[in-house]
Amino acid sequence: MAFGLLNSIIPSPGPVTNLYQGPNNKLTVGKITVGSKNYNPSRIQIGYRDGNDVRYFEYNRYVKYGEVIETDNIFIGAGQELLVRSTEPDVNFLYYGQTTNDIINPVRSGVLSHTLSVDPTKQALFTAPVGSESKVTVSICNLGPDPATVKLGLANGDINSFDSTEYLDFGFQIGPGQTYTRPDIKLGAGQSLIGFSNFDSKVTFLCHGKLYYAVSGLPTSDDFIVLGNSRIDGNLGIGRTADHANDKRLDVLGNTRITGQLDVVQNGLNVDGHVNVGLGISVTTKSYFSSDVDITGSLLVKGANTDIESTSIRMEGPKIELGYLSNSDSAVNNGGIQLKGTTNKEILWKSSNDKWNLTHGLEFPSQSDTISINSIDVLTRDTVLGNTISGTISVSSPTVNSIPTDNAVADYVTTTTATDNIKTSKEVQIHSFYMSQQWM
Repeated sequence: MAFGLLNSIIPSPGPVTNLYQGPNNKLTVGKITVGSKNYNPSRIQIGYRDGNDVRYFEYNRYVKYGEVIETDNIFIGAGQELLVRSTEPDVNFLYYGQTTNDIINPVRSGVLSHTLSVDPTKQALFTAPVGSESKVTVSICNLGPDPATVKLGLANGDINSFDSTEYLDFGFQIGPGQTYTRPDIKLGAGQSLIGFSNFDSKVTFLCHGKLYYAVSGLPTSDDFIVLGNSRIDGNLGIGRTADHANDKRLDVLGNTRITGQLDVVQNGLNVDGHVNVGLGISVTTKSYFSSDVDITGSLLVKGANTDIESTSIRMEGPKIELGYLSNSDSAVNNGGIQLKGTTNKEILWKSSNDKWNLTHGLEFPSQSDTISINSIDVLTRDTVLGNTISGTISVSSPTVNSIPTDNAVADYVTTTTATDNIKTSKEVQIHSFYMSQQWM
């Protein structure tokens, strides 16, 4: 924030010269002093640049040797140029004042409007924008060769609502080259400043000032708005006295809204209740939450490791997706699940055989549990492809839906018949013999 002397110059006689330009996102409020060290009277002009034209705060005012004149406050917005001119050398112009932030208001403060009047037609010089309260200074300059009669009023609405009860000034005169300044005119939202002059006049009305909005603090509000930097050396309590005993530098009772980023750079962030985050939170140290944390959007964790010190994890969704950013089998090789213990227990997919590989066996708690391929039961506790593993073969009625063991086959082919009481070899079906060799 600039404060004090903002600029001073001694311009060359004749051309207009830049005295000051409003900085970005700033409103400048200050006064111009003009002093002459020339024995010849000098005519001076003070204005601002409006495109290729100059609009005047002062017009052809005379300054004598040793004389110093000073303007009322002149309001210059961001990017607006304050111009001066002198007809004689050795005339200095000095602008002093201060800048304030003016970044969040929808309509910026500074020079607000310029109106030229040449007859008694009433004109709306400036209307306070919706949602605003305004403090306006109007600089009225007579650019014509003859005295001009000027009238000034304040309407509660637009120009059509103006009536005879709302005059601020009624019929005062301004001589040629003279300026009349009316400072600190207060306008509520939608209210209008009205002005006009007599026939064959040439009078300019230049409105400049400061606009106030709810976001930056209305004059009629009890809110305390800080647009620039602020410093509080002690503790600050909002809604109650700060907890000095526990060194609570900021103690807030009630809801608190932070519309920008919140950076916690030391000692972590302790939250006893729920945290609803609409914008990002940047935390450079560990943060602790003693209650639930509800995240309504997606959660993205970019650390190398994510440690969850819980005894169980519950998910509403039925699927866990691993390696979702991978685009090749090589990238997910050896991916899967690892259970820590005395030794690691793993279910891993390997690209070398394109299969899931288990470091430990499988145990099925129920005898009805199956291993199936393409909806076909391949293996149960005592069947293979629906065939029972049998330790015997019935001599009188052998079955076709069982797989005999090697011993069952041996017993069957050497069984003593009831008729001859001697062991006789029997023919064995080839598939039975084959399967017996596989299982024994």
